[in-house]
Order: sequence, then structure tokens, then C-alpha cells
Amino acid sequence: MNKKRIRILFSCVLGIFISFFLYIFVMPMNKNQKIIEIIPGDRLSIVAEKLYSEEIINSKFLFMLWMYLSWDQNNLKLGEYSIPEGATLSQIQGIITSGRMYNKYITIPEGLTVKQIFEIINSYDDLTGNISVSVKDGELLPQTYAYNKMITKDDLILKMKQAMSEVIDKEWENRQENLLIKTKEEAIILASIVEKETGIPEERPLVASVFINRLNKKMRLQSDPTVVYTLTNKYGNMRGRRLYKKDLEVVTPYNTYKINGLPIGAIANPGIDSIRAVLNPAETDFLYFVADGSGGHKFAKTLEEHEKNRQEWKKIRDKTSGF
Repeated sequence: MNKKRIRILFSCVLGIFISFFLYIFVMPMNKNQKIIEIIPGDRLSIVAEKLYSEEIINSKFLFMLWMYLSWDQNNLKLGEYSIPEGATLSQIQGIITSGRMYNKYITIPEGLTVKQIFEIINSYDDLTGNISVSVKDGELLPQTYAYNKMITKDDLILKMKQAMSEVIDKEWENRQENLLIKTKEEAIILASIVEKETGIPEERPLVASVFINRLNKKMRLQSDPTVVYTLTNKYGNMRGRRLYKKDLEVVTPYNTYKINGLPIGAIANPGIDSIRAVLNPAETDFLYFVADGSGGHKFAKTLEEHEKNRQEWKKIRDKTSGF
């Protein structure tokens, strides 16, 4: 073989190598972001067909060839994967063998009961399985959670429970010295009441101070949400009905108009801010608070001052409700 033929052959081989290199590492494949799911039983050929049918790759043969050449033909990971727009074949390979699945998100608002949280979770059709774990109010941390195809409803709930455990452990270490609250359980119980009393972040330390001050003085907490919790069978939603005097007379271990100290358990699942407010309450002399008609509250040190604030709120309430 003469030198000319050798040069031509070398040039051809080099050209093929460079073209293959560019195809694998440089050439963008899919034009739009796509989701690909790999399920149990999917062989490399099946995955190649899925990628091809979704127009993520343009050659099943070259995809499979590269997977064999890179020794990744048996490294496919089950789950859903997001293939970004313009991904190269090498990037696609890395995604479907990484195990880093496509995540979706579920947001659990603060102040819901376990029953309400379960209703939200059950409304997500892409969360698999049935709820079989048993948890109590106050054991789940409200926040936004990532989930994917491999996470079941029970997995998510246990993840929320673990998150609450980690938060209360951390915040407990940073609690105020000589705090009346003596256990983490008590902190969560009181935080759940604070959570239901106000949705304004800057008010939570003030509300917490009122309850701490009342506990220090052996006064009953007299928190309306603890009555609501009882009357709605631990659902926490009175559906717009106001509380009446007769409601406050219902005797249960949760009704803080009838019991001394804290209820026997949390009335909701509090967020981090309410937990922090209870463990580091504002230093005040407030013993009372009532709605001010604008979404916030007016705080008072004396019963006389509180009664004045309460009458002002009653006028606003009656005016807006039409009574």
C-alpha cells in the first residue's frame, strides 16, 4: 500500500473519528425539553426506542453503540429524567445513568392539620402508593418538598416527619435561657397555637410572649383556635362560622378556655417561624390580644385595655359582616 493510500485511509479514519466525537459530545440532539421514564424491565434497546420516538436522539444505533463503547449499557437507572433542550448524546447518557431523577414539587402550607395535609398529598396523582404511616399533628414540617417517580406517599410523609424532627432539634439548641417551655413537645404544641393565631410573621414573637406570660401567671391561654380544633373534629376549619359563648364551654383536653396550661397535643403543624417565636418570644408585659380588623392584632397589658380593643374589633366585625 503506497503512502498516498495510507494518507487517504488515515484521513478517512480521522474524519470518522472526529465526526463521531462531534456527534457524541458537541451535536445538540432534542430541540425541546423532554421527560423520559425508565421503568423496570426496560433494556437498552427499549430505552433507545423511547428516546428515538420522543425525538430526543436521531439514531438508535449510534446511541446504543456509544453506550456499549462507554460500558454504560447496564447502568441505566429507573425513574423519570428531564432531558434539557439541546442536550448532546453524551449529556443524555449522563442523565439517564446518574440516578438524579426529574423532581416535581409539593408545597404544604403552615398551620394545617395532618388530615388536611393528607388530603393535599392524596390530590397528587403522580404520588404513588397509599398512606399507611401514622403521624400526629405537630409531627410534620410544612414547607416545599421535592419528589419524583420513585417516592411514595409514605416516603414523603416520613420525609416531612424527619424534617420536623431536625428543625425542632436545631431550634431547641438556640432557645432562650430560663424558658418556661421545658420540652420540645411543649414547644411544638405552643407553636401550633401561635401558628393558628396569626399569619403575620412579625407578630408571632408577640403572640408567643402573650401565651408565655399567661403561663407564667397561671392564667388559662384562652385561645380560640384550640376550641375550633375541638369543634371541627381536629380539622381546623370552621368554614366561616364565628365562635359563640357556648362553644367555649365544650370540655376537652384541647379547649384552653377550660383547661390549665397547654393542650395535650398540637392543634396543627407549625412552621419554622412559629417554632422560633415560641423558643425566643418577645419580652413584653402583654397578656391579651384581639384582631384589629386589618389582618393583625392589638395587644394589651390589662383586661381594661383589652376590653376596649375587643369592643373596637366587635364594631368592625359587625359592620363588615352585616350584623
